[in-house]
Amino acid sequence: MTELERQLTEALKRLSAQYETEQRRHSGQVEALRQRVEALRQHVERQSGENEALQRRIEWLDEQVTRLAESYGTLAATL
Repeated sequence: MTELERQLTEALKRLSAQYETEQRRHSGQVEALRQRVEALRQHVERQSGENEALQRRIEWLDEQVTRLAESYGTLAATL
């Protein structure tokens, strides 16, 4: 093997090792982002469920206030 071939082989080995290191780092970043996206998705689902429950509660309370107002109106009319 000539000196040039040896230098090229060594350079290729270094580049290959660097590529593998970068690939592992990139894979780790992608996995971390996937986990973050999943956590955010779950958070949005929880918020959506909580919002729906609050909306139902608000509607129920609105009905109660309407009934109470009607009852007070009836009571006031009889007095």
